[in-house]
Amino acid sequence: MNVKAFADKYQLVNWFKGTIFLLLGVLNSRFDVGFNWFVDNLIFGAIIYFLITVSGMLLVLYLKSPKENAEKRFGKIEIIKFISAGLYLAGYGFAGIIVFYFARNIMILIVLAIIGIVWGISFLYADTWKEKSIVINLIIAIMVSFGLLFGALINDLSIPIFVYFFFLGAFSLQLSKDLLKSCKKVVKVRENTEEYKLLAELLTVKKSQNIILVLQSLTIVFLVIPLFTDIFNYFLYLIPMLIAIILIVISAIFNYIYDFETEYMGRVFILMRSGMFCLIIAYFFASI
Repeated sequence: MNVKAFADKYQLVNWFKGTIFLLLGVLNSRFDVGFNWFVDNLIFGAIIYFLITVSGMLLVLYLKSPKENAEKRFGKIEIIKFISAGLYLAGYGFAGIIVFYFARNIMILIVLAIIGIVWGISFLYADTWKEKSIVINLIIAIMVSFGLLFGALINDLSIPIFVYFFFLGAFSLQLSKDLLKSCKKVVKVRENTEEYKLLAELLTVKKSQNIILVLQSLTIVFLVIPLFTDIFNYFLYLIPMLIAIILIVISAIFNYIYDFETEYMGRVFILMRSGMFCLIIAYFFASI
């Protein structure tokens, strides 16, 4: 397995993307706490959320994996499940130490407990659900973008309103990007080695296209709304935000005009990935 295949299989990019959004959440709410508290939250929050994110991506891998050898007690698939659970427990345990030793917000543990319940239900029931690709895509999109809210929550219960829109913008763009990736595999007539249907197969490519356009439109709205709130740096946020919007609009136009022709799908995906990069830069500049 080459590096690219390994990174795709284990969602390595999402490990770090989720952690980056966590750091951005802490940065964009840092004025609610003192400097030492802020630095501690950057370090401890990144460690906690990294563990939880990796746990989530391994859960996704578990749900994607065929289960023909599931009867093996210590088979590869079962090991993935145990590692995912172990990383979650490590993240939750570390969060517990931080909350009680440093007198942090106990809501952190409540939120992580809810995530743990979702993980447990997914392990027990989602794997047998024929439409589990819906769960897979939602887990990826939420874990990547939720770091923004979790980072702000680590600082204080009163999360700035613009952080909610930052989260919604990142979530809708990530979900649309993953749905496009699903369509790309379907259009290329992939070998159906998985025992589940991709989301684009469940929805059909045409419906997926319409959903992607809606999600892209929502992303643009969620990027613009923070301009009318109390973000810390309006002007620095504006420039990369406009670039992100332009890239998303161009990708939406290509998506609509060329109707998922294989020749253009790679370009559309690159545009959306570039839009995500500019979105991250915009969120960072907003915190300066």
